[in-house]
Amino acid sequence: MTTLEKNKATLSNHLNLDSQMMGDVTHDLNNLLSDYHIFYQNLRGFHWNIKGNDFFTLHEQFEELYTMVYQNIDELAERIVTIGFKPLHSYSEYLKNSILNEVTDVEDAEESVRNVVDGLGSLVQSHRKIAMAAGEAGDIATEDLLTNFVGELEKRMWMFTKYLK
Repeated sequence: MTTLEKNKATLSNHLNLDSQMMGDVTHDLNNLLSDYHIFYQNLRGFHWNIKGNDFFTLHEQFEELYTMVYQNIDELAERIVTIGFKPLHSYSEYLKNSILNEVTDVEDAEESVRNVVDGLGSLVQSHRKIAMAAGEAGDIATEDLLTNFVGELEKRMWMFTKYLK
């Protein structure tokens, strides 16, 4: 084995992907995981505290969305493990690494929905960025996972946006 082959072998992980690039992708995935957890908890708050004429409709829609988000969280964390890294798993880490902020004490339908649309938009942008980085690293499974999530998130964002108009 040549020196070049030895160096290349030490740079690859168990999936034969560049370890440095996958470390960078995983860092971004953990930030996304943090965003998801903050968004999830915000949704739970909207679900529990919504008031007004649209209570029944939005209460149900928020529950449907946070159920989907919970499933995405699990798949995302399992992907991080699959590629050989450790997912973050504490709220202190989520708060430190998320671009989203906690939203508390919101009862108004329009304000809740506006926060949902903003959160979904942030998630979609992060997915796109990380999917491109995963693709550049040759990690087509992560790229595909994130791309599939984007379609559903965009659809939900469109639906909630229609509520605001």
